[in-house]
Amino acid sequence: MTAYSPLSSSTNRAWLKTGEHRDLPISDLVTYPLLRQATALWQAEFDAAGRLPARLDPLTLPRDLLPYVMLLDLEQAGQRACLRIRLAGTEVCAKHGREMKGLTTDDFFHADDADAVVTAALTVAARRQPSLARRSYITINDRVWSYVRLILPLSRDGETVDSFFKVADPASMRALSA
Repeated sequence: MTAYSPLSSSTNRAWLKTGEHRDLPISDLVTYPLLRQATALWQAEFDAAGRLPARLDPLTLPRDLLPYVMLLDLEQAGQRACLRIRLAGTEVCAKHGREMKGLTTDDFFHADDADAVVTAALTVAARRQPSLARRSYITINDRVWSYVRLILPLSRDGETVDSFFKVADPASMRALSA
């Protein structure tokens, strides 16, 4: 991505219509040691039968990640899926300018970007595997952010993915506009 200087929100929208999502190979975790640790903890939570974990113990996570964590529940509203935030770390809330708990992707992303985020989560659910990606997006309040994020699938029954552990790499988080 090229360098970007803060511009008006209408220019932001022209430059980055709904955001960008670039999947990264999971082998790139070597570049993001905190995300690699979270993935190792997730892998350690599989039971002997290979059932997905229902949660990750926050006491085992690297402290530097906690402010960047989100727990997301997958919800179906008719034909449309959305993600509802069960928990959002302090930095996530600060970046969005408010408490995020209880909000859905539709509440803080523009429609096209909300769809892209949900589609990425549904892909994680279908594959039952972690996803690493570089994301740039415009929030509802016209802030442009870029970061590398990890999504790990979770399951209350061990089989059906119904929630996600999402975390942004703190070292990669940057504002692209004021």
